[in-house]
Amino acid sequence: MSEQLGLVFLTLFVLAAAACIFLSVTMARRVQMGINQWCNEERQALETQLRELAVADARVQIERWKQQHEQKIRLDAIQRSSAVTRGKVTEHIVPYLPGFDLDPKDIRFLGTPIDLIAFKGLNAAVEEIEIVFIEVKTGGSVLSARERAVKKAVEQKRVSWRVFNPDVEVDRQKIPIAAEAT
Repeated sequence: MSEQLGLVFLTLFVLAAAACIFLSVTMARRVQMGINQWCNEERQALETQLRELAVADARVQIERWKQQHEQKIRLDAIQRSSAVTRGKVTEHIVPYLPGFDLDPKDIRFLGTPIDLIAFKGLNAAVEEIEIVFIEVKTGGSVLSARERAVKKAVEQKRVSWRVFNPDVEVDRQKIPIAAEAT
């Protein structure tokens, strides 16, 4: 009987040891999971704080840059605006400036895509006149793409004359009125 009792105690001891090992492993896993979760939460919180600090720092740097360069930016904007205004005014008065070799009475202002068109000799009642396209440039300005296209068309003599009489043309084409377009 004592042998049986010893065997029962040994079995209970082995079962208790197995239960302890199981509980120890289970607890270790739970503790590790808790530590991992805490680490992830802390990392995310630190990343969020770091991001917020970086954004705040960037805003401060932008404001500092604005304060340091605001005067220069304003001065540049004023200079650009002044240059544009000077150019627009010059376009209108250039026919009256010394050195302009055409009669101001022969000049018509267009503005865009070219500034002026001159009908040289028209005021002098000459039979054959010359038509001159004029683009006024001040400072370091250059021709725009549209102005270059007009210049090229004139140079390649792709210029034509048309007469349009709305009384005749509208009657011939029978342009429908919105109510009749059904």
